[in-house]
Amino acid sequence: MRYLVTIAGLAFVIVQLGSTSAAATIREQGDDAVGTFATLTIENDLFAGKDGGYTNGIGYSWGYGPYDDYLDSSAPGWLTGLSDFLFIEMDDQRKKAVSYAVFQMMQTPEDIQTTELIDDDLPYAGMLGWKGTLYAWDNEVADQFYVIAGMVGPASLAESTQKLVHQLTGSKRPQGWDNQLHNELVFNVAAQRSWRVDMTNSNGFGSDFLTFASGSAGTFSSEVAASAMLRFGSGLEETFPAVSILPGRDINPLAGSTDSHFYTFIAAQASYVFNDIFVDGNTFRNSHAVTLKHERFIVSAGAVWNWDKWGLLFSVAETSSTFEENDHNGRFGSLSISYRF
Repeated sequence: MRYLVTIAGLAFVIVQLGSTSAAATIREQGDDAVGTFATLTIENDLFAGKDGGYTNGIGYSWGYGPYDDYLDSSAPGWLTGLSDFLFIEMDDQRKKAVSYAVFQMMQTPEDIQTTELIDDDLPYAGMLGWKGTLYAWDNEVADQFYVIAGMVGPASLAESTQKLVHQLTGSKRPQGWDNQLHNELVFNVAAQRSWRVDMTNSNGFGSDFLTFASGSAGTFSSEVAASAMLRFGSGLEETFPAVSILPGRDINPLAGSTDSHFYTFIAAQASYVFNDIFVDGNTFRNSHAVTLKHERFIVSAGAVWNWDKWGLLFSVAETSSTFEENDHNGRFGSLSISYRF
């Protein structure tokens, strides 16, 4: 429990520091600023009726915008400089926003009751991380650029978290965490571009079709991906910039709109993965590993509601197997609650 208290304390300090800086910036901008968004997300395979593989994740995200210039935002100079060098130009004329997140995620093999190492199944692995994301968009094209830094291994505190969650939910107690990956600092740099086609030419209730191209590189994972999403509902144009195939992992842009909105979505992604520490094992030390399956597929579906300052999202994702020794698909659900301050 003391580990969870430590995580909560660190997250609170980071959030307060970021909120103080951004709040001052927003006040300087005047009444036209949208404000501050915050999202709490819980992901768990029990939402989808199974246990094992990617089994649990929790994160707190907060974001600010829109801005005309990143210099008016709370984004650190190194992040905007890296984005300008690699992907998003700081001096373009599009609207901009920034978000941050602290999160924890974990995976286990299917059999969590044995203490023995299971050679042909995924390693026990957890990650405690930070994510900074920059957004830039107009009415038809939106870009995201983000950096992830974190710790994999016992320092991620994933073992303590899973045991607590399983105790609270009455699930089986995991027994094999002694076989988890070793401590290792990891990072990722990633970018995504999305294109929107309005299928109804209406700002009210309607539908749109989104396509995505994305890529990432780092010691945590590296991949290239192509995705598509079909959405039905209202508020589609204003939510377009922050949409992703796994939307619970970003701030919910519906939170903070002045009107009530609702939409449903179905999405699919095909990717080629070059490396994944949750499958390949530790980068610089010997550890448990299985054979990486490079081709991956994800199908997700869900619904988003917004009323007043609140937003709610629920989605379910089905993923293809990440390693050669097992052909079984993975499945998990995501629940996000957002609020505009």
